[in-house]
Amino acid sequence: MLLACWLFLASSPLVQLPWPPASPLEQVEKDDSAIGLSSVQVSAIAGGRWRCTFRYRGHENAAGIVVLGSFNQWNRGQGKMKRQSGAWTCTLTLDSGIHDYKFLVDGHLWLPDPENPEGRDDGHGGLNSVLRLGRLATWDQSPGKVGDGRAEVLAFLHQADSSTFIQAHGRDRIWVRFRSLSHDLESVQFVAKGRTPIAMQKALVGPLFTLWEASIPRLNPGHPYTFLIQDGKLQARVPDLYALEDSQTEDFLTPDWAKKAIWYQIMVDRFRNGDPSNDPDPVRPWTSSWFRKSPWEGKDGQSFYKYFVYRRHYGGDLQGLLAGLDYLQDLGVTALYLNPVFKAASHHKYDTTNYIHVDDHFGVRGDYHKAVAKEDLLDPSTWIWTESDRLFLQFLRTAKAKGFRVIIDGVFNHVGVAHPAFQDLKKNGRKSRFRDWFHVTSFKPFRYRGWGGYGELPEFKKSEDGFASDEIREHIFAVTRRWMDPNGDGDPSDGVDGWRLDVPNEVPAPFWRDWRKLVKEINPEAYISGEIWTRAEDWLDGRHFDAVMNYEFAKTSLAWIGHKEKKIDAEQCDRQLAELRMAYPSEATYALQNLVDSHDTDRLVSMMLNPDRPYDGMNRPQDNGKGYDNSKPSNLCYQKARLVALLQMTYVGAPMIYYGDEVGMWGADDPTNRKPMLWKDLEPYEQPEENFVMEEHRQHYRKIIALRKAYPALQTGSFRTLSAEAGSQLWAFERRQGDEVLRVVLNASEQEQKLNLPAEPGEPKRWRLVYGSTGALVDPDGGLQLTLPALDGLVLLAD
Repeated sequence: MLLACWLFLASSPLVQLPWPPASPLEQVEKDDSAIGLSSVQVSAIAGGRWRCTFRYRGHENAAGIVVLGSFNQWNRGQGKMKRQSGAWTCTLTLDSGIHDYKFLVDGHLWLPDPENPEGRDDGHGGLNSVLRLGRLATWDQSPGKVGDGRAEVLAFLHQADSSTFIQAHGRDRIWVRFRSLSHDLESVQFVAKGRTPIAMQKALVGPLFTLWEASIPRLNPGHPYTFLIQDGKLQARVPDLYALEDSQTEDFLTPDWAKKAIWYQIMVDRFRNGDPSNDPDPVRPWTSSWFRKSPWEGKDGQSFYKYFVYRRHYGGDLQGLLAGLDYLQDLGVTALYLNPVFKAASHHKYDTTNYIHVDDHFGVRGDYHKAVAKEDLLDPSTWIWTESDRLFLQFLRTAKAKGFRVIIDGVFNHVGVAHPAFQDLKKNGRKSRFRDWFHVTSFKPFRYRGWGGYGELPEFKKSEDGFASDEIREHIFAVTRRWMDPNGDGDPSDGVDGWRLDVPNEVPAPFWRDWRKLVKEINPEAYISGEIWTRAEDWLDGRHFDAVMNYEFAKTSLAWIGHKEKKIDAEQCDRQLAELRMAYPSEATYALQNLVDSHDTDRLVSMMLNPDRPYDGMNRPQDNGKGYDNSKPSNLCYQKARLVALLQMTYVGAPMIYYGDEVGMWGADDPTNRKPMLWKDLEPYEQPEENFVMEEHRQHYRKIIALRKAYPALQTGSFRTLSAEAGSQLWAFERRQGDEVLRVVLNASEQEQKLNLPAEPGEPKRWRLVYGSTGALVDPDGGLQLTLPALDGLVLLAD
């Protein structure tokens, strides 16, 4: 009787069901469906999991091989293989599903599994190998049928420790989610012991799975709950009972300012030369044509791409940053992300010579060597402040007085060969006090591991918990304190506002957990963003980072707006971004750096000129980018780029602009994406028909940035899809905060389009355009009849 009547009881107000409610469906003990591979031996274990032994045959003389994949967030600190029985092996326990993976040889050679015939695009012009575990992993479409009285138990999924399934929203409520096969169930209810059941709604319907969700009052740790499902005559609860851990009831909060930020990324050497007296020797003329050789270039037999373009300096510096603040303020920018500023030989500064000092070519030339001669790297009490360091602190004071937040690049995985610790190691070998700092593979002859295989970037040696040497940890902690609270008085207002972390997935996660605690102790409002190129759930759990550079947003938005043959429609765009929103806690989602390009990709408008390529793949004409068009893009490409920027300014998360995008800069991936900034007061540049500030483009950025800043709902408001049909290029969504309601409608097609949004009960009836001059008719009942220009949008505000 209980099983038959729980739906009636649950639909009655304030009715609490007995515990446990109803009878459970039978759990599938073992799913033996897996794609067999000679290189991966798999066996099913309890809980829908698999014991997988990976084998790689080859590179028998390698110093080390790691198996990396989507299952470990591509973290080099996990998946280490051992050499035995003529092969490299590693055994991991994995969930059912589809997993991408590769083998990493000696820290720099990425290889797909040579014994696995299935691969898919890795986004960098190569292939990831694919491992399918479980029956569901062999399906592309759901075979479910609503009302047939059957349910696919294998598809049921709720992970109480995952932000996809448990997310705080507000102070007193949480989102709870449950996964089923699509088109398989009529209804799902959440029920906790002693509480009234709550009906769940379909939050995301995909071709294979559906996510159901409900907003519930917060539960105490240990409070049991489960889910009730109904389809036709089938009425039951799912096989498992659940409870939250203590850590899941803790607040994960990110800085409010970061959610409202308009980010601007700057590579200092390429932004503006404000003080020629500190220029490196030689320095390129700022307005020179990019592909023209300077008199000193190529005399040693080098060519443009091999390698003199990479050794160029243009003289950008801190005085140039100071001079550019008024420009950035006028643009509407509120937060600056600076590529590395510490002493280094290169223009990009990712080859750190010393974390203690700002590069003297950014400040006062020649002050570095005077300082370092008096210092002990391991004793912070001996560290002094150079004139360049003090100029950086002056820049921070000035920028903050103008309303900017400033974060800097933390490159803590590797350094440059000029770093004092590495120099000491080279000189003294095993007797060096820094012998445990670096990943040395041989002292005689001297060999070591360089990041990405580059000898110029020696890697710090790692352990399972972080760094092999505690001295490295303490040194990085001391550096962190130095730049976050320079005068050490406990007031962090004179320091940087946070960090962008370079390749943080290559440092074991326990280090970042400890480092985050330090950062937040120094400044609870500090911001931490990680350079993670894939989904980042494991890093956005409140223990590691506040946010990541949101490359997943970039991939989807560019596939929708930029591609031609591989163009996705509005329904796919909406679904992919919805999956991302559900994967991360909302505190992280609103603080994500929503970029579309950076110093590591081709420029936005050049992506528009070269569609249908993998994101950040096949975009270097000098090697992997055969046929890449590196010329100035067409007006149509700029129109598409302006639509991408409009999406950035109206979507959830903090938009980030790569320096110069707003004035029309273009170029393939490194090095051409790093041209010196175009400035109106420096015109004419060489080749003036190409190199000039595109004022119309810049004004578009000013307009849409002002739009975002004018309406809090666009910054931190809720998101609701209004229209995103399969086969359509029209996407309409709503942003709402309190009484402020905006509707955003975007057209990614090259033709004018029409869209009717019917009135909804209880919704506003009066609307006015706040972006777009024409194209909106409002019905008396509040319905909207919209005409969308090609590659543009409309934004309406409820009156």
